[in-house]
Amino acid sequence: MIDNHSQTAILLFAQSARVDAISKALVDVAVMDVLNNHVLNTVRNSGLDYYHFTEKEQRGDSFGLRFKNSIEDVFKLGYTSVICIGNDTPLLSVDLIHKAANSLINGNSVLGKSQDGGLYLIGLNHSQFDAENFEILPWQSDQLSNCFQQYLKRYKGQITILKTLQDIDSTTDLYHFLAGKDARSLIIALLLNTLSRKRNNHKQSTFYNKQVFLFQPANKGSPDLIAA
Repeated sequence: MIDNHSQTAILLFAQSARVDAISKALVDVAVMDVLNNHVLNTVRNSGLDYYHFTEKEQRGDSFGLRFKNSIEDVFKLGYTSVICIGNDTPLLSVDLIHKAANSLINGNSVLGKSQDGGLYLIGLNHSQFDAENFEILPWQSDQLSNCFQQYLKRYKGQITILKTLQDIDSTTDLYHFLAGKDARSLIIALLLNTLSRKRNNHKQSTFYNKQVFLFQPANKGSPDLIAA
């Protein structure tokens, strides 16, 4: 149940499937496209305003700078709190997003920790966002979760810690996720169907053309800062 959250927006900080598949060394673009569509459906079903920043909207030479600039852009639209997520955590649910939103409205910050030491969700009120210190946090490292908790301790309000989830940063992570007991049937079916299609395409292209043609779905783009 979500009420009175018109001042909270979701920032989906995620590149297009084609770009992310390369940077994450995933099996192919189609898998990343499944993950992108899954998180977009989750965000839409949350009922909150959302903004999707792909590589087209992100600005800066480093991950920290691009992330910091994107959060500032959302705050400039008049929101007082933001929930930041990526596209690499299939078990992120509407319920977890709602828990984050409810914590923010009570003045708390929110962290959703990944099993590898990173974060799959960050919830911040504007008063808890220090752009300079935020930018220089150890992004994309296994120290991020611990360092972010230290960063938040200087601000008022408690830190709400959501349950730890597995993210997918590589092909190895993907197969570990598919083998895990907590993986939900829907996302497993989507991913397995994608992988099955890829194997069939590989066999056909090898038989007829003696080479592999990878499926490259067109990038549907982002909402260009239009709220849901």
